Amino acid sequence: MLIPAAAQDVADAYGLGGRATLTGPVARGQLGQVWRLETGHGTYAVKEWFAAPDLDDASRDADLVEAARAGGVMTPRIVRTTTGAVATTICTPEGDTAVRVFEWVDLRPRTRRLDPRQLGRTLAALHRAGSRTDEAVDNWFATGFGEQRWRDLHRRVVAEGAPFAGQLGALVDELVAVESVIEPHESPIVCHRDLWADNVLATADGQICVIDFENHGPADPSHELAMVLFEFGDDDPSRARLLHTAYREAGGPGRVTRRGHFTMLIAEQAHIGQLACSRWVGASSESERERLAAWFLEIPDDPVTLPRIDRVLAAVT
Repeated sequence: MLIPAAAQDVADAYGLGGRATLTGPVARGQLGQVWRLETGHGTYAVKEWFAAPDLDDASRDADLVEAARAGGVMTPRIVRTTTGAVATTICTPEGDTAVRVFEWVDLRPRTRRLDPRQLGRTLAALHRAGSRTDEAVDNWFATGFGEQRWRDLHRRVVAEGAPFAGQLGALVDELVAVESVIEPHESPIVCHRDLWADNVLATADGQICVIDFENHGPADPSHELAMVLFEFGDDDPSRARLLHTAYREAGGPGRVTRRGHFTMLIAEQAHIGQLACSRWVGASSESERERLAAWFLEIPDDPVTLPRIDRVLAAVT
């Protein structure tokens, strides 16, 4: 794990020079956390993973980030090491930890109420930057969990005394029903695939900034558009309509015309729910169980259901 005393090692690895200070973590996600690095060259965001990734895979998003920036998308510039790598390993008394560095951007707190017109234009630019691909779409974005597995999972969390077991039980029928509309991704391009409100944020001056491209990969742009309409429409048909219109006017290739276009959103709900529950059962600390329970409860607090999908469709078709 990073510690403040590793500041100079990080700065030297990335050729940032001068006296360095490291503060944080200033933000935390499911897979890693972010520190603030200040050097004589400026201020930077340092991302640290909780589990060491394949460092070669960590660099695969660079092409999409650079294409998106060239297409007008606001996203932090990637900083490379002195040898040209995107990521590296820093040795600390706490053990080796993998990091990467980006320019620092001052961002406002997470909200789903960003300007829908800006969101539409930003997503269109992201999709124009994504190249066609023949790679298979990962199950995380393409498949559901299935009725029997949902019911087995519910019995398991009941047996373990999970505090959210009741919420899962009340939602199982709707989780199963919504998975009935899943369909294959038809025309995949390289997409961001993680455009939740945590990763699409307003800057201090009101621009929309997209961060965390590390889950990028093949997906149908129509499916990603549907996910963004749900997330940032925030159950308001007028917001969804404005976002969709701006996306189309800006040349976005996706089209949301049927329930099956919400496959990516439905699949992610299923896999996030399954992962949060399974990890809760296996967690050894109370603090980790509390974190995982809160993660799961984001689903019953804001579930993807057929009636909600139909409201979005009615707004944009």
